[in-house]
Amino acid sequence: MTTTPPLKRAVKRILFYRLSLTVIVIALVFAGVSYYHSKGMITHAVIQATKIKVNVIRGRYKELMKQPETDVTTALQDAVNYPPDNKIHLEEGEFIYALLHSENRESIGSYEHPGYSSLPDVKQYLARTSQTLPDHEQLKYNYVRINGKEYLDIHSKLTTGDDGSAVYLRAFFALSDQTIHVIHKQAIQVILYVIGLVLLTALLLYPVIAHLINKLADYSTGLLTAQLETMEALGAAIAKRDSDTDIHNYRVTIYAVAIGEKLLMDTLQIQRLIKGAFLHDVGKIGVRDNILLTKAKLDEREFAIMQKHVQYGLEIIKESRWLRDAEDVVACHHEKYDGSGYPNGLKAEQIPLTARIFALVDVFDALTSRRPYKKPFSYEQTMQIMEKGRGIHFDPVLLDVFEDMASQLYQDYAGREDNKLKAELLKITDKYFQSGIDTLLY
Repeated sequence: MTTTPPLKRAVKRILFYRLSLTVIVIALVFAGVSYYHSKGMITHAVIQATKIKVNVIRGRYKELMKQPETDVTTALQDAVNYPPDNKIHLEEGEFIYALLHSENRESIGSYEHPGYSSLPDVKQYLARTSQTLPDHEQLKYNYVRINGKEYLDIHSKLTTGDDGSAVYLRAFFALSDQTIHVIHKQAIQVILYVIGLVLLTALLLYPVIAHLINKLADYSTGLLTAQLETMEALGAAIAKRDSDTDIHNYRVTIYAVAIGEKLLMDTLQIQRLIKGAFLHDVGKIGVRDNILLTKAKLDEREFAIMQKHVQYGLEIIKESRWLRDAEDVVACHHEKYDGSGYPNGLKAEQIPLTARIFALVDVFDALTSRRPYKKPFSYEQTMQIMEKGRGIHFDPVLLDVFEDMASQLYQDYAGREDNKLKAELLKITDKYFQSGIDTLLY
């Protein structure tokens, strides 16, 4: 057999998809890194500004407390809002709200950005969330999104006054639209830059990879072709020795695949069915000519020797991992549904499905074919004989399936020994031994 599998086309398509996926993944990774790096730079600037503001609050508070008759609450409120009307503005955004409170969470003072439209949303968020009081003066912060806008929620412990009394600051910094735009723009620029870089690298590597893949595809295709030819050669060798024709293997394989397709068997099962159909009698190579080629009925001793061809066949195919797929048919094609077959007397479902299918088509072809010792039976005679084997030799369910298609198979293939038969089988082997390549995954 010779085949022209679509291996190169399939693998090149997979290579293209995988390279494209690689470009996208790498671009997204770098874009994410860029995005968080930009956010980190902005966060650093905001934290530095907050530290400055905290130091201003501390300094102003101490200055006010030195004045006589100044109470703590008035001093803290003045310190938080100092200097008057200061918006604490940065390029990255601005503080829009700050709250100063005691350890028991009583409000001491506050700062509000005048005219900030979303300030009520921030206050609602603040009201429904609790604050963990920091146990040191280092700033704590986290990003929050409130009604589609991004903020830095900042927490800090302030130690004020000579008595060391502690108060706590919670402030919200609103990122400007321009800052968010810059972050997104930088992320998009990084995505485009990385896509371009990786794509250029992929384009440079693609010819090299494609060349190596073509070499591998040629090797794989040649290996598959050699395996199929080995299977055909083994089947033909015993067919020539046994019945002087190898077309029997072609016909029974076509019949078996037709049943397998009717049963919606998957590709791997049909591959096993094809291999088994070709190699079912390979063990007859080990049977002596005086028994294999005798036209007389075999006696009990001779028949016992003939039965050994099953074991011989298993010993032959076990040395090849690829040919071992034929094991079920080789081992069980002489088993019968009622358990009267050999070598193990298996019954019904104990017999593998592929072997039960092959038992049908093997008998069908034997009955409808010319042999040196008999003429071919008609379709009607053949089906009458097979019906007598229902539930005895054959699986009744499979026999029903086969009867629905037997007439057409008989018309198309029975008795044929032309080259077109081999060509039709080649299409079948291409279909089922190359189908996995079209969906190759790695």
